[in-house]
This record gives sequence, C-alpha cells and structure tokens, in this order.
Amino acid sequence: MLTLRDLMTAAPVTIAPDATLRDAVELFAKVGVNALPVTDGDQIVGVITTLSIVTFESVTPGVPTERESSDVWESDPPEDDDIPAAEYFAELWEDAGSDVDERFRVTDSPEWDFLSEHRVDEAMLSDPAELAPEASVDEAAERMRTTGAHGVLVVEHGRLCGIVTTMDITRAFAQLSPPTEIE
Repeated sequence: MLTLRDLMTAAPVTIAPDATLRDAVELFAKVGVNALPVTDGDQIVGVITTLSIVTFESVTPGVPTERESSDVWESDPPEDDDIPAAEYFAELWEDAGSDVDERFRVTDSPEWDFLSEHRVDEAMLSDPAELAPEASVDEAAERMRTTGAHGVLVVEHGRLCGIVTTMDITRAFAQLSPPTEIE
C-alpha cells in the first residue's frame, strides 16, 4: 500500500499568518507552488492558496482612486438618450476600477496595493485537510475529492511533516500504471 509518507514533500515551505498577501504571492512564484501551509511557530493554523487569495480579493470591495467628490457632478448629462446609463457613468470615472488581475500587478496606482494591505490570515483556509503519514494515497485522494482541496497536509503528533498534492498522486499513479497504447 502506497502511503502519504512515500509521496509527501517533506518539510514544505510555510508562511506566517501575519505575512502580507504580496509575500505569499511572491513565495508562490519563487517556490513554484500554489499552496502554502500557514504556521505560527510549530502550530498549523491554515493553508493559503492562490485560489483563496483570488476569492478573498473578489469579495473585498475595491478602493476608488483619489478624486474630489464634486467633480463627478460638474457637468450635465448629455442629451442623447441612446447612451446606456452604465456607459455614461463609466465615462465619468474611467479609472474607477481595475480587473482583479490588473489590481494584483499594479502597485504604483493611486489605488492601494491590495496584496500588501492584507494579511495571510485574512484569506487563508483555517481548516485544511490533514492526514497522518501512514494514511493511504486512496484516503488522501478521497479527502481531496470530497473537500475540493488540491492537497492535504501530512501531520504527525500535531506537527507538520509534509504535504501531498493532486500532482503527487498523479505522478505516483502514472509511475505505477503501465503505459497504454493509444490507437
């Protein structure tokens, strides 16, 4: 039986709950992962993923760029009834907001740097899937399937000792299964 100890990435890179989301994104890019266990000392407090950051950002109200509130109403609306209301108001404040991906990239705009203004503990998943090193790969796959997680933390006696992801399981399955010929 293949166990998580056989597949896990031992001693995974972790991040502290008080680190900024920018720190997390930079660590994702540096290490080449999309999830990091969040630890406070030796205690596991959650997991931060690229998806949890995007989800957090998508439900967090944006901050408009700096502008005087009176300048929006200084001009009268055009007489043309063919202009949809949404277009009229969008033209009043063309720089009002950015798409999520643009907000992540831009740090020198009048809008705040979203990733630097928020902490990991605000966006992390506080109840990550955890299994013992002796758990079977089948058990891990089932836990991932039922929770929608793309990985499980491998924990022994309350201490993080590794992580197993869907890619680890895929690689193991590919190595164990003989290649089939595609006709």
